[in-house]
Amino acid sequence: MAAPAPAGIRTRILADQAVLAALDADWAKANDLNQKILSLTPDDVEARNRMGRALLETGKLDEARASFAEVLKLEPNNSIAIRNAARVAQLQEHKLKPNVTKSKTQPRLFIEDMGKTGILRLINPAPPHVVARYSPGAEVELRERDGLLAVHARDNELLGFLNPKVGRRLIDLLRTGNQYVVAIVSNDQVNPRIAIRETYQSAENANRVSFPGHHRTSDTKERAYIKGTFFRAGRDDQDEELGEGEDAEGAVVADEGLGEDVDAVEQPLAIEDDDGDDEAEE
Repeated sequence: MAAPAPAGIRTRILADQAVLAALDADWAKANDLNQKILSLTPDDVEARNRMGRALLETGKLDEARASFAEVLKLEPNNSIAIRNAARVAQLQEHKLKPNVTKSKTQPRLFIEDMGKTGILRLINPAPPHVVARYSPGAEVELRERDGLLAVHARDNELLGFLNPKVGRRLIDLLRTGNQYVVAIVSNDQVNPRIAIRETYQSAENANRVSFPGHHRTSDTKERAYIKGTFFRAGRDDQDEELGEGEDAEGAVVADEGLGEDVDAVEQPLAIEDDDGDDEAEE
């Protein structure tokens, strides 16, 4: 009979399975797997963050709050636990339930493709307690509204608008046949952001770029990096925007407790600059 695998290997296998369950939006399975990890390694803060996220997704807010509190006992400055504890507090204060993330996440969906992917800040975002209902990775929709491009959750909740210059360009591209997939990248309650990827370019738009800001020179372009997916745990999404000369190594767009075990492939993503020359189509 083969000897049982060492605890460290079993934990890593369970962590990989927990991440995959979360990416498949199977929150009950993700919770069970993370509980198994914690039975082996009670001080595993990544597992506790992942379990907190799974509990939050299933509306078990008291248990989620307790899970994040345990993380903060071990690591008082853990940014994921701090952020999610604040999110839980917003939901409980306003007696709201989270909107469960049901869409299966494609981890590489938003890996950079020259000029086809952008991370955009929402302007006039919904109140913080509304934004708190939606998790990173949740798919959202773009809808034209009074000449602006609005971002709506799948349950029709208005989350905010795109910068008018960016919105006008995308409205024109949508009207002429382009197609996009959109998801929340950060549910920061003050500065929420989404990722948009062009999935189809119509023949009419063959010579047009969805996100020309990507082509700015390095001294003017803001940059963000992701490692395989924008859902990695154990990192701080406050490092998202890096100025010229800063060390971009290892920075990520967002991390909300899905796991640190996704393939680590660094790729740059353009962040549209509200003050940049976003009208350029060349």
